[in-house]
Amino acid sequence: MSDPLFVGVDAGGTKTAALAVAGDRSCRLTGPAAQALRDGPEAAAAVVSALLSDARRQLDGGPLAGVAVGLAGAGRDTVREAVGAALAPALDGAALAVTHDADIAYHAAWGDGSGALLLVGTGSLVFARTDEGETVRAGGWGTLLGDDGSGAALGRAALRALLAALDGGPPSALPEIAAERFGIHSADDALAAVYTEQRPLGSFCPLLLAAVEAGDWTAEAALHAEVNGLAKQAGWLATRVGDGIRQRLAYAGGLSGEPAYRAALDAALERHLPGWEVARCEAEPVEGALAMARSLAG
Repeated sequence: MSDPLFVGVDAGGTKTAALAVAGDRSCRLTGPAAQALRDGPEAAAAVVSALLSDARRQLDGGPLAGVAVGLAGAGRDTVREAVGAALAPALDGAALAVTHDADIAYHAAWGDGSGALLLVGTGSLVFARTDEGETVRAGGWGTLLGDDGSGAALGRAALRALLAALDGGPPSALPEIAAERFGIHSADDALAAVYTEQRPLGSFCPLLLAAVEAGDWTAEAALHAEVNGLAKQAGWLATRVGDGIRQRLAYAGGLSGEPAYRAALDAALERHLPGWEVARCEAEPVEGALAMARSLAG
């Protein structure tokens, strides 16, 4: 008889990762982006369903025992329920948990314990669990209303600074880097990239980071302003929960591994969370999802 199969899924705005285990065998899988609000619950569920099928094939078709999905854009109960309903035909009765992506990243960092998590990738969010088990959050309101310090926010900041330089503003390395690496030679090119081609703002995040690495002070100022806004949200959350939380914060997400970004974030968090234990979480969110999937089966 085949070993029961457990699958953890980290579905984000850029890509979807899955980690599957059956007995002593495991596999990692990657799929396209799955953002519940942007793409819709059915489309997000289709991405996850395809990865579940791939996991079954790679691990000899063992019965699904537990599936946990951390999904970007799944902050509301109605969204999670819709995704769960769309996934039901692919589960064969297996236990399922659909939660938001910050929840699985938190689980990778602190398990069920008290503390805080700062998640920063295409979007951003500060998420915490108090000593009493209450969950609280700050930020994460999407690219139009929030997501300070995120890849999308840094991409927007890069383009704003680029356009300022092209308008005759402060000298900057951004025009040269934009021309060489992104094929953007003019303000018209920048506007066409965003409004006509509708390139995601997050795709321009590397432009800002490249300018920072080149020593461009306008890019550095933009980076520090963005991460300071995100660190302020962590400070606001800490003030709200007071003494009811263990004073530790882990940060995770794709941007947190970038050296220039990490240095700026460390400095900002030191200002806004004095006395807190702060470190980057080395465990991947998908590992937290797999741990949650295992727990579903007791």
